[in-house]
Amino acid sequence: MSQRNPSNEIFQTILGILLLLGCHIIAIIIIFGLGYVLELNSRSGSYVGVQVWIIGGVGFLFWQLLYVIPLCIFLQRKRQIAMRNGVVIGAAITALLNGGCFLLMNVR
Repeated sequence: MSQRNPSNEIFQTILGILLLLGCHIIAIIIIFGLGYVLELNSRSGSYVGVQVWIIGGVGFLFWQLLYVIPLCIFLQRKRQIAMRNGVVIGAAITALLNGGCFLLMNVR
């Protein structure tokens, strides 16, 4: 029987959070790049790029589901449960921060 190493599980969990942070950075680059390309190709005064950035920022909670769910399934199949837990923890923290900022913006 193998004994679990708690320090290794904590390290794997932190690696999962950092993996999700890297995915967030890639998603933010894609959102801003898409907005920039659309702004370059639109008529002047349409603000298409700004609209993409606002929708991307406000809806980031939902956009992250496009890569968090497949990432969790992949890590589950690889039997890297601690890393998957880190991804889930990072996704929950992102959702709470995004929801909190959204509520702060809408308070009158």
